[in-house]
Amino acid sequence: MSSGVFRARWVRLTRPPVGLAPERRRSYQIFIHVYLFAIATHLAFIPVFVALDVVALMLLNLTCIAANVLAIVLHRQGQRTAALFIKLGMVSALVVLSGMLLGGETGGEYFFFVILFEVLISDLAHRLKLLFGGLVISLILASEHLLFGSLGSWPYSELSRELLFSLNVVATFVLFMFIVLQVYTITEVTERRFRTDATHDSLTGVLNRRAIFEKAEGCWQAAQPFALLLLDADHFKSINDNHGHSAGDEVLRHLAQLLGRTLREDDFIGRVGGEEFLVLLPEASMDEALSVAGRLRNELASCPCRLESLALPVTLSMGLALSNEGDKLRDVIDLADRRLYLAKSSGRDRLLAQGGENQGEQVGEGVTARLLQGAPTKDNA
Repeated sequence: MSSGVFRARWVRLTRPPVGLAPERRRSYQIFIHVYLFAIATHLAFIPVFVALDVVALMLLNLTCIAANVLAIVLHRQGQRTAALFIKLGMVSALVVLSGMLLGGETGGEYFFFVILFEVLISDLAHRLKLLFGGLVISLILASEHLLFGSLGSWPYSELSRELLFSLNVVATFVLFMFIVLQVYTITEVTERRFRTDATHDSLTGVLNRRAIFEKAEGCWQAAQPFALLLLDADHFKSINDNHGHSAGDEVLRHLAQLLGRTLREDDFIGRVGGEEFLVLLPEASMDEALSVAGRLRNELASCPCRLESLALPVTLSMGLALSNEGDKLRDVIDLADRRLYLAKSSGRDRLLAQGGENQGEQVGEGVTARLLQGAPTKDNA
C-alpha cells in the first residue's frame, strides 16, 4: 500500500463526524489515535507471549486487539464512554492476569498509570473520573499485594525477567509519551481551528465582518495609510431567484477566490454582508487601489462562475475610500459605503472613488465616478 493511500485512509478513519460538536472533536481524535496505537502495541507483544508460551495471555492479548477494534467502531458511532470502558477493562484484565501468572516485578503494573491517565483526559464527568480513578488505584494496590503471583511463578531466568521488565517499562513510557503528544498536537490543531472559525466566514473562507474591521482598526490605530474597497455583486438576488441559493453560494465562493488571486500579499478581504465584501489595502495609494479593482474586473470577465454547463457572469459595484478622507475609521467606512451605493444607483458595474462626502448626495450632484477599465467613461456619473 502506498504512503498516499495509507495517509488517505488514516485521515478518513480519524476525521471527526460532520455533526460532532466542535468541543468534542479534540477528544474524539485523541482517543481514535489511542485505540489505533493500542492495537499496534498489542500486536508488538504477540511474539513476547509466544516466547513465554502462556496460552491464556496470548488469547487475552488477541481479545484486547478485538476490544480496541470494537472500541473504534463504538467511538465512531458516538458511544465513546462504552468504547473507553471496553478498552480499559480488557487492558486491566490483561495486566492483572499477566501478574497473576508471571508474578510481580515484571513491569506490567506500570500500565495502570497509562490507564489512569486515559481516564483523566477522557470526556467522562468529573465524578466518574474520580470514581474510576479510585478504582484503578485500588486495582493497583490489590494487584501488588494480593493478586500478582497468585497463579504461578516466574519459570525463566532472571535475565528473562529483566528483559520483560525493561520491555514493559519502555512500552508504558512510549504509550504515555504518545498520548501526551497526541493531546498537545490535537489541542493545538483544535485551537487553531477554533480561531479560524471565529475569524473567518464559513462559506467563502475569507475574514468575517468582525475580523476585517479589526484589521482596519489595527491599521488606523497604527496611523498606517490604507485604502478601503467596498464591493457588492450586482443583481445577486436574481441569481438566487433564478438558479437557487446553492448557485448563489458558488458565486460568492468564486468571488472570494478571484479576490484572493487578485490582491497583494499584505491585503485583506472580508465578507461584511450577504454579497458584500470589504477589501483592506494597507499602504495603497489611489492608483494602486484602482489597479486592484481593474485586475479584479478583468479576472471576473475572463473567469465567470461556472456551474456544470452554466456560466454565470458577475459584475461588481465598488466604493473606494482612502484613510486620509475621514477623521475616524467609521467615517472612512461610511464614505466607502456611500460611494458603493452611488455606484449601484448610477448603473452598477463601476467603481466610485470620489464624491459621496455629503450625506444624501445624489448622482449628478458633483459626484465624480472613476470607472473600471472597459466601462463607459463618464465625468459625472
